[in-house]
Amino acid sequence: PWSVNCIGDYHRYSSISQVDSLSRRAKASETAFLGIYKHFADAPDPVPALEQSSQLQRRLLSLQDVEIENQKLRQTIGQHNKEFAQIRNQDVTVNRLREKLREYEEHMQDTTDAKAREKEKQLQVQFAEKEREMSEQNVELVTRLARAEQQISSLEASLKASRA
Repeated sequence: PWSVNCIGDYHRYSSISQVDSLSRRAKASETAFLGIYKHFADAPDPVPALEQSSQLQRRLLSLQDVEIENQKLRQTIGQHNKEFAQIRNQDVTVNRLREKLREYEEHMQDTTDAKAREKEKQLQVQFAEKEREMSEQNVELVTRLARAEQQISSLEASLKASRA
């Protein structure tokens, strides 16, 4: 009877220690998983940056559309110049109209060029800033991914070692 009780106690103690060991391993695995999950949950959402990039592209396209419209307007102005010259034979009137048109074109060209340069500078600055931010985010995400992969490798090694 004594030897049977000792053997039964030994098996119970052995089973309890195995359960304790498995519980500790499960807790460690769960903690590691939650740590990795937290890194991914904390990663910034790239959608706002992509939306802003899309908006900047649309703005650039609208500037290009304005330039095309500007060229069409210049062509129209040129046509009007010809019509004025043909309709009116008075040199004074024709010269005065041409002078006004030239001044308008110069003013329009100067204004358009200045606005286009200013807008281009703004877009370049915004694009450079967004590109820098995206680069920083990319580096941070790569670093986080490397840490997570290292943790996974470590956990896998621990798991293999504990199974062996």
